[in-house]
Amino acid sequence: MPVRPRAVPPVLPDRVAWPGPQHAWQPVPPGVLYSADIFQNVPLADELRQKARYLRILNLDNTTFTLGKKIQDADNPSCQPHMHAGPPMSLTVNDGIKRVLGTVPIGPDGSVSFEAPPNTALHFQILDDQHRALHTMRSFTNLMPGEVRGCVGCHEQHSRTPAVALGTLAAYAGSPAQITPYPWGPERSLAYERDIQPLLDRSCGACHQGEGEGREKLDLTLRPGGFGVFSEPYVTLTLGQGAGLHGSFPARRTERGIAGAIIAQQAPWRPEDYTTVPPLSTLSYRSQLVEIAGSGKHHDVKMDPQDLLKLIVWVDTLAPYRGEREVREMADPDPAHPLFQKSDYPPSDITVECVYGQSPYRPRMRTAPLVNRSYRQDEFPTMESSLPRDAQGNIVPPVEFLPDGRRIERPWPPQVLRSAAISLPSQ
Repeated sequence: MPVRPRAVPPVLPDRVAWPGPQHAWQPVPPGVLYSADIFQNVPLADELRQKARYLRILNLDNTTFTLGKKIQDADNPSCQPHMHAGPPMSLTVNDGIKRVLGTVPIGPDGSVSFEAPPNTALHFQILDDQHRALHTMRSFTNLMPGEVRGCVGCHEQHSRTPAVALGTLAAYAGSPAQITPYPWGPERSLAYERDIQPLLDRSCGACHQGEGEGREKLDLTLRPGGFGVFSEPYVTLTLGQGAGLHGSFPARRTERGIAGAIIAQQAPWRPEDYTTVPPLSTLSYRSQLVEIAGSGKHHDVKMDPQDLLKLIVWVDTLAPYRGEREVREMADPDPAHPLFQKSDYPPSDITVECVYGQSPYRPRMRTAPLVNRSYRQDEFPTMESSLPRDAQGNIVPPVEFLPDGRRIERPWPPQVLRSAAISLPSQ
């Protein structure tokens, strides 16, 4: 090809506000995410426009905890299903720790613009006026510090462009919206026995527990189930009565439990399990449990509004059984315990005879690290070097929970505890 001079292309400035190394603890600016019309390219878009009021923002934590084995926990090493995890967090999907950061309003034209935390896995759901999920995202996105990023619409095609100019949209009339948290706060991760069973006890126990007439049809008494650590009535609410197993996962069934959560991982597998779920077809919008608890049509039962909101969010987050607190209450695997003498956990190194005792990436639960990906991590040569220590140099948990439910983080290297590191009380 002929060679000829050409103009030097412009240098594009870095649009990321890098905060530097972690030990400096420089402020991390939020990112901004926007969409001209979240309904563009969505099936049933016209019906969604009529019903949608909010966009829910969820966060999935980086999973650093593990038992190093595919087991439910150290006390139930032989129980199924283990969901190819150790420990499993739910019966519906192989999951991590989920948090609901809150909601932002959807403009009358379908536009949104809001600030969001950077360097974290973000996930969105379209909600109605009762905060029930009408449509859910089945993947994640991310923002860098200070980044402004947009999307065309839910499940957009890469060949599409926004249908309208951004400057004409309702969401751009002022500054980006701030995420409005739910009453229990953005730090809290829901768990069945801690958060949901008490709601059922209060609102449904009179009929469905003890000597109640409804107990024969649906027993909502907390009791051991046939799925190891997963108790009843959690199993029945999520999988339905008579649920069984197919290997290490729940067996496929045509019907689900009345909670209405998506059973994202069932066996045997089908290709259609990995397709986008149609809007208005599942989760809290179609949940029989939510309808019974909130409508007042079932023997005049009407759950307290805040309890109902928590139940709705639990269903929409795929019915988690464990949350962060349950994880942090598990002891780290003990290398001296026979259960942890051998493991296929990485790294695979013939010089490491005991992964639990020698590996720089040894499996951890209570002391599993927090990874702040907004800061450079190259100052930590191993996972253990990023863990907080006491005055004697002993490793201590990066997160602890006070008796009243408050969550306390220990930043490392040390810094003054920020108010944002302490969540709202448990109730």
